[in-house]
Amino acid sequence: MDKISTAAETGAAPLCSVPANGVSVDGSGRETPVTWQLPEEVAVAVQINTEPYTVMMATPADLTDFGRGFVLAEGIVANRADILGVIAMPVENGWAVDVAIDEEALAEARMPRRSIEGRSGCGLCGVENIADVVRVQEPIARTVRPSAEAILKAARELPKRQVMNRFNRTVHGAAWVSLDGEILYVREDVGRHNALDKLIGVLADEGVDLDSGFALMTSRCSFELVQKSATFGIGALVTVSAPTALALDIARKAHLFVASLAGDSVVILNS
Repeated sequence: MDKISTAAETGAAPLCSVPANGVSVDGSGRETPVTWQLPEEVAVAVQINTEPYTVMMATPADLTDFGRGFVLAEGIVANRADILGVIAMPVENGWAVDVAIDEEALAEARMPRRSIEGRSGCGLCGVENIADVVRVQEPIARTVRPSAEAILKAARELPKRQVMNRFNRTVHGAAWVSLDGEILYVREDVGRHNALDKLIGVLADEGVDLDSGFALMTSRCSFELVQKSATFGIGALVTVSAPTALALDIARKAHLFVASLAGDSVVILNS
């Protein structure tokens, strides 16, 4: 059963949305009052052992999953056991997520320095050196090849499982799907890479066998999603749209299965 975030976990409303009043205007000019729910987008300061690392714009739900997943997906630490704890707390103008990491496990050379905020649509803002943008991936030590039947089954089910998106129609979803097409975990965020970080965080915390399923995302297949998946060790990533050329190149080097939805079919470019 999926664990949906609660106010007790993050200090924020579970749906992380605020109402906005407006008017709907049809082709004849007739106006009808409407109220839409808009997703929250707040500054989230990521700290490592209380030291500032970066500030991301994110939806304030499942923030402990986000912190855990961020350090794993970025290659700051390689193992869940190196993370001693994660605390999410409200601060002035946003949230702070402090990730406690075993000092001996912190590989300083693998921590690209960040100096400015990371926006919700970008996972790279703040990276100072070009060399830190695209990390060469070692081949993933697993082979995961989900069937088209399982992928399509999960894709049909995912909109029903996106509780926040059904409310505000705006956020991305990242799901973990078993090889028979059952959705086991869902995490949501205004940023696609944030949603994946949150998913990675819960997979790590639950000790999920990465050979047992694949990631399914409602976003385009950008290279940072491929890079995060490969860094953590996910063997297969499915998205609603095609990968960029760079994303596919990284996926091929990392032996990461990538596929995209195309109506009632699945397109696989690196089988």
